[in-house]
Amino acid sequence: MTAGKTVITLICERAADLNSLLDQKGSLSDLPDVHVVKFPCSGMIQPLMIEAALKAGAGGVIVCGCQIGDCFYREGNKMIKERLLGERPPGLKKTVDRRRVMALWLSRRQKERFLTEAREFVVQMKKIDELEGSAQPAVASK
Repeated sequence: MTAGKTVITLICERAADLNSLLDQKGSLSDLPDVHVVKFPCSGMIQPLMIEAALKAGAGGVIVCGCQIGDCFYREGNKMIKERLLGERPPGLKKTVDRRRVMALWLSRRQKERFLTEAREFVVQMKKIDELEGSAQPAVASK
């Protein structure tokens, strides 16, 4: 990712417990390029939110719900998973770069796994940005 690009995390408040890792602005203290937005349930996350974040310039989006089969609100995590896979409407538009969207299904105790996955995702986004930046046609100078 180029400087200034942020990875937005849309997370169920009952998934990986990141509260102790957040600064006052909602970014992870260990990963300042990762901003966290909490929802009561991942089922409230809509594909349009993911599309809007990417369109607004986010480098990538992480969707994180509680473990499948363990949703406090019954099936919210299953619903967003099916939407991301295109198995339930509304789904992501075909124009969304799927490489820039990652989904995780984690329990409250799996914050270290979240951090590991998020670090790897940030690295992947930087590589994609570098590749896309090098694919730009060179401007001829006089």
